[in-house]
Amino acid sequence: MKKFSKVLLIMGLIMMIMSQSVMADSSTVSSEVKRAESPSAWAIWDIQMSNVYNLGTIENYKNYTNVVISDQFLAIEESFESRFNVTDESKLSKDVNITRGNVVEEFYDIIQATLELENLDGDTKNEALTYFIDQGLINGRGNDNYALEDECTNQEMLVLAKRVYDHLIYSLELDAKGAFWTVNDEDNTVYLLGSIHATDGSVYPMSKEILDAFNSSSALAVEANILSPSQEDTAYIQQIMMLEGDTTIDQLISEDTYKKYVEILSPYGIAPEVYNKLKPWYGAMVVQNLQMANQSYNAAMGVDLYFLSMATGRKSIIELEGIKYQIDMFDSFSAELQEGYLMSVLEGEEASNDLMGQMLKDWKSGDMEDLEQLVFAETEEESELEKEFNEKLWDVRNAHMVEKVLDMLEQDSENDYFLVVGAGHMLNDNGIVESLRNLGYEVEQVK
Repeated sequence: MKKFSKVLLIMGLIMMIMSQSVMADSSTVSSEVKRAESPSAWAIWDIQMSNVYNLGTIENYKNYTNVVISDQFLAIEESFESRFNVTDESKLSKDVNITRGNVVEEFYDIIQATLELENLDGDTKNEALTYFIDQGLINGRGNDNYALEDECTNQEMLVLAKRVYDHLIYSLELDAKGAFWTVNDEDNTVYLLGSIHATDGSVYPMSKEILDAFNSSSALAVEANILSPSQEDTAYIQQIMMLEGDTTIDQLISEDTYKKYVEILSPYGIAPEVYNKLKPWYGAMVVQNLQMANQSYNAAMGVDLYFLSMATGRKSIIELEGIKYQIDMFDSFSAELQEGYLMSVLEGEEASNDLMGQMLKDWKSGDMEDLEQLVFAETEEESELEKEFNEKLWDVRNAHMVEKVLDMLEQDSENDYFLVVGAGHMLNDNGIVESLRNLGYEVEQVK
């Protein structure tokens, strides 16, 4: 039974949308406040990634256009020192505004300590600026004017922090290799990236090979565009996740399962009139989403949303399945499988945490053999519920995805495609990778 709980870790792409419909945030910030606290457009992406990297504290992610004071920078600096196990002895004085030049010099001290660089000419300011220019870490304001004497804004500091973090990760070869393959035909290439749908942010930055492949592709293909669900999709979710009439979930599952279900959900403030009306498969998704949130795993930091965010407005986005397709699949589970699925989630919180950590480790290192073993560990004999589970979640969908990849490869054009689906769909004997190889295609893992 416990193997069922793996589905949301590596395959359950729609969990975030559906769980949000139950766990709405009551502390909604007004749109006026959000606009006032938003960074400038040019800084948004880098600041979002600085937050994903967990640089600084919550106090760093507000008042973006204000001048940075040393306390704010010290919080960022401490994150670097902790992450890379280094110490910068030169600290800025407290409670003073700092310049762009100060920030560049302080970050350069961190780079020197981390990469064990030698001083070149003794002129720290000039040396730091030269290094930042050579490595593409700083943009000037035209005519080689880097405005080092100007006071540094919070958003400028956060953008530099993100660039320096990326630079260190790539220099130390700590970037995530991912579950990444390429397949070609005479005209074009399809890049195959197996996703982890919810992460703790440690999969970023990804390898330059993955990012270069995305940038060179004309379209992004995903299971479903969860970044921009239609009103029709949202309404369908809200309708199908609920039990009809007077039926309640306790009538469909055992007393022990229901007791555990209530025990886990009650502390989160979800009203009985809500959780009692959820279908068991949907209740399982809500519970697992809560479990992952407690373990710092978040679908908002998942690989799918990362690429959907980058592709929106820049590339064509192709849905291989769509939200309705996935919802209908879960809703087609037999009553026995729905309860088995819910039971596996209720019982598997500690195991889920360990499993997720190992999955991320394998994904970051590109160890697909171990990842496949984790997801598809063999059992002595497959039960009827496991047969139903595997057929609906893997077999049918894998075959459908392979057909979509073949359509992309067989197009008479030079357009390349970047495909992101749950990593489980890439693995195993009937996964996308082996299926394409069996059809005569050369599929190469990149890591």
